[in-house]
Amino acid sequence: MTVKFEIKDQLARLLATEDLIVEHKKVETASFNVNSRVLILPMWDKASNNVYDLLVGHEVGHALFTPNVDISKFKAPSSFINVVEDARIEKLIKRKFPGLCKSFFRGYWELHEQDFFEVQGLEVGDISLIDRINLYYKGNKDMVFSNEENQFVDKTGKTETFKEVCELAAEIHAFMKDQKKKEEEELEKLEDVTPDADMDDTPQSGSGESVDEDGEESEGEDDSHPLFDDGDKTESGSSISVDNLQGGDEYEKEIDEALTDKNLSKNLESLIDNSMGRETTYLSVPSVKTDTVVVSPQDVWDYFNRKTAELEAEEHHYYNYQAIQYSYDEYDSFKQSAKKEVNYLVKEFECRKSATAYARATTSRTGILDTTKLHTYKYNEDLFKKISVIPEGKNHGLIFILDWSGSMNFVIRDTVKQLLNLVWFCKKVKIPFNVYAFTNEWYRNCDDNRIPQMPYGELLHQSFTDYELRINDTFNLLNMISSDSSVKEFEQHCKNLFCLACNSSNSYNYPRLSLSGTPLNEAIVSLHSLIPEFKSKYKVEKLNTIILTDGESQTMGYNKSYMGRDGETLHGHYSVSSYGCSLRDRKLGRTYNFDNDWAGLTKVLLQNISEKFPEVNFIGIRLMQGSDARRFIANSTNYDYDMTDKMMRVWKKQRSIALDNTGYKKYFGMSAAALANEDTFEVQQDATKSQIKRAFSKSLSAKKLNKKILSQFMELIA
Repeated sequence: MTVKFEIKDQLARLLATEDLIVEHKKVETASFNVNSRVLILPMWDKASNNVYDLLVGHEVGHALFTPNVDISKFKAPSSFINVVEDARIEKLIKRKFPGLCKSFFRGYWELHEQDFFEVQGLEVGDISLIDRINLYYKGNKDMVFSNEENQFVDKTGKTETFKEVCELAAEIHAFMKDQKKKEEEELEKLEDVTPDADMDDTPQSGSGESVDEDGEESEGEDDSHPLFDDGDKTESGSSISVDNLQGGDEYEKEIDEALTDKNLSKNLESLIDNSMGRETTYLSVPSVKTDTVVVSPQDVWDYFNRKTAELEAEEHHYYNYQAIQYSYDEYDSFKQSAKKEVNYLVKEFECRKSATAYARATTSRTGILDTTKLHTYKYNEDLFKKISVIPEGKNHGLIFILDWSGSMNFVIRDTVKQLLNLVWFCKKVKIPFNVYAFTNEWYRNCDDNRIPQMPYGELLHQSFTDYELRINDTFNLLNMISSDSSVKEFEQHCKNLFCLACNSSNSYNYPRLSLSGTPLNEAIVSLHSLIPEFKSKYKVEKLNTIILTDGESQTMGYNKSYMGRDGETLHGHYSVSSYGCSLRDRKLGRTYNFDNDWAGLTKVLLQNISEKFPEVNFIGIRLMQGSDARRFIANSTNYDYDMTDKMMRVWKKQRSIALDNTGYKKYFGMSAAALANEDTFEVQQDATKSQIKRAFSKSLSAKKLNKKILSQFMELIA
């Protein structure tokens, strides 16, 4: 049965009673960093579930109870300390979670059956004391000990602190050295004894029996132990016995190392399947320098005005200049027609905000008699005046992220129209906002020598840290419109943005503002820094982030150092891949896996930022052509064809859809063609009844689409 690493991650966190960071890597042994709280587990792909549960429980025991100290400084050998410490932490973890006893028993049973300790075929007397203690506390209760040795077995089971472990390990080591010395002295004496001399035979055999110094058999202590109750047996009822461990014959007693501990660690490596693909690379979100990422409205529109003046001055570009002037006129008519929609947004917002405030209102008694109710004193106990307390509404704020990529060319005009409606709404209800457009062209097409020149290997927007997502130096967020602008500047910036959108096919006239790639993921990463700054600046309590895009992000990279030819450390970067990469947030204690390189990474980035800022709504708006609807919906359903067909029927009927399970709080998909339809009711003077009916139905249909989507949108942000 294939081990599901995600389930074992949850098991480790539950046992540790904290959100440990669990990493599965192709390492030989498990380890735990007590400072970063990262538990690294080998990828035991060949282990059964019983063995995996045993190993996870064992490592979590170390994580909870073993201190972060260097055991090499202690008198006892490290392997001796490991044996005694294993017994202690396994006792403590099973004491805390009694249900683990069965997992430990079954797991160790399988390891004994497969001879992971490499003791099959050995006589008990050929196994050193520390190894017998290790085997005893790892499931083999038929180990035999002398009276002197039994005291160490009992002490091992009674250790409670790490200090006691180290002291006992040193005692066991000293005892074994003394025993070895005595054996050597006995051998020297035997060399002086004649072959026919009488020699007493004092065998030590049988479970739980020992031979005292007088040569008489005495009953030893019960070999049962509280860590292994009577229920820890096989299905046939028998416990682990040395009779089942037959086969090998090469073994040499060692007093400075626990060979069974060494053998177990070595054989556990065989559970790692090295033929599998790459181990997981855990990536993290970097801290982005917003002062280099964000381009101010002043810089954006100064460049726009300079280029527009150049178009006017150059005769062969005068046609393009006239197109800009025509767009200005079109803007004025669009703004006039959008007033109804903006007013509808304002009305919906105020109604929902008032409803929310009313729902949070409380009514309390004042302690003052209401004289209008005194005549009802015989049947009414409530004669006091009441007061309704309506709490103050929350401060709202909006951040808009506009997709300024080349693929938006066919829908950029309609998208900007919807954006301007929302911007005018914010301005009317006095909600602070910022509009950012993500691009790769601002620095790439710099023509005024102001592009920052970074030393080789250094990054413009972040500090280099291994395994952090990489923000490309060419990435920028253009702050197109801001609520901080004056009334005159605000109006001009809106007009300029509209003109750019209308002339997107001629964006080569404005190289730094031309449509570019799709660094959507970089924009989401930048929000980790932008959101706290926005909330701090405007004292916002309820923030909504609106992302207007037409599709998936371009690929993203991550930082990783490598060794150069001369041995120097160089800064490199690699592409993020769903095959072997996961996103990890140590502060949240969460690890996110994704299915594909593009949409998958975007989805987990949205999930991560939503969990990091739970008070912020992340809303997606996508305007698209009808041919893109199926792919858009299929991607959200993970290509479940039945669900996709069902949602497509909704799309065809309404020409819009609101999707969940996409990383966004809500992802609105709307038909650009349907929104572009004029909603005015116009007919010719000599129109027939049927023509009037069709025109009226068409007008209502367009209004219905707009109002339905806008109503859902207001419900989220109010």
